[in-house]
Amino acid sequence: MALLVGAAATQPAGAQAPASPDLRIEGHWVRTDPAGAGSFGGLASQIPPAQLTPEAAATRGGGPGRGGGPGPAAGPQPTRPNAAGVPYIVVERPCANAARGNGALLLNPDSGGIHIIEHKDQVILAGERGGVRHIYLDGRPHPPLAGRVPTFAGHSVGRYEGNVLVVDTIGLIPGGVVGGGARTPETRLSERFEVSADGKTMTITYTWQDPKIYQKPHTYSYFFDRLPANSYAYEDWCDAGDPIERQSIVPPEQRR
Repeated sequence: MALLVGAAATQPAGAQAPASPDLRIEGHWVRTDPAGAGSFGGLASQIPPAQLTPEAAATRGGGPGRGGGPGPAAGPQPTRPNAAGVPYIVVERPCANAARGNGALLLNPDSGGIHIIEHKDQVILAGERGGVRHIYLDGRPHPPLAGRVPTFAGHSVGRYEGNVLVVDTIGLIPGGVVGGGARTPETRLSERFEVSADGKTMTITYTWQDPKIYQKPHTYSYFFDRLPANSYAYEDWCDAGDPIERQSIVPPEQRR
């Protein structure tokens, strides 16, 4: 379903049987884009770089405290608007991401919308370009990593602290983290979902912890706007073999 128009790890310390959800986070959300369209590095450039251990920094090809390495896993990059008339890629095989669960986008959502459903036993996140993430609230512990294949979404358990949903995730596939960090299946991600008093905005605060990778926990926040009540989910057909899945756009002249 797509969306929107308009070491065996144990349960986190202090976890307890969850209270019933108050449905504050249920609904349609879109990540706030502070840099504007066509500036996909703008958000990452505002996130402090991860403070890596010397060993992790060397592995990723960067200096101490910097992300290094190629692609999105590198440290913050300067943002330059795309000149009018110069084409650039805006979508790179989204169906392939959907086919593998699109968990990465549902951990750090991109500009596509997400839909959140709350239930007393779990929270479900469904992304615009496919993929579903489950956050279990029934008090279960994480399964032993030795018997679990890592995935893009990992294994997530959660609990409520007042109106804040606190989520603990392990079992992610190895890869990069926003701000130049890295992750392995043993890396622990903590998320705090908090909705404003008026219900119109949501903040997700991410904290990555792994003593083999980080000198100190790597923390940053994403911000979201709630979409109008008449927004809805719809089925989105997708074929990863279709050449149009590598889409480009030519930005027009902008009116000032």
